[in-house]
Amino acid sequence: MSPIALGNDKILLATRAALARARRRGSEEVTQDDLLAGLLQAVARFGVALVGEWAIDLEALGETPADKAPGGARLKPAYTPETAAIFDRAATIARTDGARNMGPVHLLAAFAPEEGGLMGRLKSTYGFTGAEWRAALARWSPGEAGDGAAPPAGNDAHGGRDLLSPDEAAAFLGVHTQTVRGYIRAGKLPAYRIAGERSIRIRREDLLALLEPLSPEEAGLPEEAE
Repeated sequence: MSPIALGNDKILLATRAALARARRRGSEEVTQDDLLAGLLQAVARFGVALVGEWAIDLEALGETPADKAPGGARLKPAYTPETAAIFDRAATIARTDGARNMGPVHLLAAFAPEEGGLMGRLKSTYGFTGAEWRAALARWSPGEAGDGAAPPAGNDAHGGRDLLSPDEAAAFLGVHTQTVRGYIRAGKLPAYRIAGERSIRIRREDLLALLEPLSPEEAGLPEEAE
C-alpha cells in the first residue's frame, strides 16, 4: 500500500465499523463489502449517507450501525487482497487530488469501478454508474471529504460556480434539500440535467430569482429614530 497517511478520524471510524461487520460473520479479515459499509456508516447521519443525488439508507440495505471493535487507535485489521487493492487505488486518487492524507472520499471514489458485492447492489438500487459516483464525490466540500485538502480560494463554498447540485442549492438558500426539490416539482425553480446523466443542476441566477425584497415592516425591523 502507498505510504500516504491515513490520519483521519472518519477513516478510523470506518475501519472499526468494517472490522465489527467482519467479526459478526465470524471473520477477522475485512472484505471490500465490510470496508464500503464501514465508510458509509462513517459519513452517514441518522443512518443515511448522502452522496450527490443519492440518499443511501443503510438500514434499508441491512447495514445496521456496527458495534465498536476493540483496539482504539492501534486497530490493525487484516484485509483481503481485494480490499488492499482498494486502499492502493485510493492512495493514487488522494495523490492526484493533492490531499495531505487519504480521506473517506478517496476510498469511496476507489469503489467506483466495482460491479459486484455491496457496490454492485448500490449501483443497481440507486441507478448510478461508476462515473456518476466519482462525479458526486468530486463535488464534496473539503469538510465533507475529510481529506486534509486545502479549501478553495475565496469565501464562496461553491467556488463561484453557476451550476449547483440540489444539496448545494439548499445550502445556498439555507433550506432543506427536500424544499429545493419541492420547488422543482412545483415548477417554481427551473432545473437542468446534463445530457446522458442523471444528476440535476440548478443555476445560481434561478436561485437568486426566488428571492423577493421585504419592506422594513415585513422584515420586522424597527424604524430609525428621527
